[in-house]
This record gives sequence, C-alpha cells and structure tokens, in this order.
Amino acid sequence: MSFFSIENIAFEAMGYKMSWLELVATITGLLAVWLSAKEHIATWGIGLVNVVLSAFIFYQSSLYSDMFLQAYFFATGIYGWWLWGKRDQISSDLVVKVSFLRRNQQILTVLFIIISTALVGSAMSHIHEWLPKYFPSPAAFPYWDTLIMMMSVVANLLLTVKKVESWLLWVAVDVIAPILYFQKGVILIAFEYVIFLIIATFALVNWLKIHQKQKITEGVVAH
Repeated sequence: MSFFSIENIAFEAMGYKMSWLELVATITGLLAVWLSAKEHIATWGIGLVNVVLSAFIFYQSSLYSDMFLQAYFFATGIYGWWLWGKRDQISSDLVVKVSFLRRNQQILTVLFIIISTALVGSAMSHIHEWLPKYFPSPAAFPYWDTLIMMMSVVANLLLTVKKVESWLLWVAVDVIAPILYFQKGVILIAFEYVIFLIIATFALVNWLKIHQKQKITEGVVAH
C-alpha cells in the first residue's frame, strides 16, 4: 500500500489507527513550527516536506480548503526561505527583522480575512457539485475550514516578512483547527494543533522580546 494513503497504518493506539503519512506529517509540522518560533531559517525546508504530506491527508479527508492551502504554503515556504537568509551586502545584517504592521494594514488584514472567507467558503460548499469527478464528497465544514485557510494564508505571508501579527493569527487558527479535525477523526493532527497553540503562544511572546531587543539595539546604534 502507498505511503501516501491514510489507510497505510503505522500502528494502532487506544483504538486510533495512525497512518505513516499522518505520523511523518505530524513530526515535520511540529518541528517546523518550533523552529519558526525560534526564528530559525531551517523552518522553511522542513515546512516544505510537511505541506506536501498534509495535502494528501486533507484531500483524503475531504478538507478541500486545507488541501488547496498547502500549495500556497509551498510557494511561500520557498519565498520565506530565501527572504530569511537575505543579508545586507554592506553590514551583513539580516534584511528582514521582526516588526509590526501599521494600523491601517491591520484593519485591511481583518477585512480581507472576513470577505475572503465568505466568498471562498461559499465556493467550497458547492465544489462537489461543480467538479464531482475530482471532489466526490461535499466539503466538510466549508466556512470554518475556509476561515482557517484564509487566516493561515495571511499568517504565513506575514511570517515570511517577520510580522508579529502572524503569531496572533496562528493562535486563532490553532484554537479553531483542533475542533474541526477531531470532528473529522484526524485525531493526531488535532492534537498536533493543540501543541501548535502552545508553541504559537510561546512564539508570540518570544518575537515580542526579539522586537524589543531590536529597538534597544537600534537606539544604542543611533547614539
């Protein structure tokens, strides 16, 4: 049986059958998020492995919005990997540093998430009717799943440019996602998101400290 099938079981514990696909996706996902919380560039390489594996899981679980999301994560993963490693040619300092969005950018971000969730969620609720050959089952929780998708889209983009708000969005995602995944029976990934919530909270605090240190350093240099 193919490694990429959720029916290819690695082990069974407490009545839950763990596929090899879900097991490896969980491990790489946890490692990638932990590394991003520490502002470590290796997060992007490991993250690319995770999104490929996750796409197979979500397709087989009829979570189509999450499946499409992985293609976006793959593209931003390559971009983030390049951007986090970019340095100023004169000072050799990293070009991208931890910072906040401006107030108008924060408002536009929230509006984008609300409007896009309504539009894409509506499309996802009908995708099995429009493309039955490729999506034989109705989308599970189309609007909630799409909300996770749109917040994740924005959060990952903000992560590539090291905006603190990315972690606020990841915390919100990590509160909603476990509930949906428990409902769909993807138990380990649901637990994984509970751990993600803990890591995202740590990351938010850590990035706030990093930002404060940057301000102090910049103030010393300015003098």
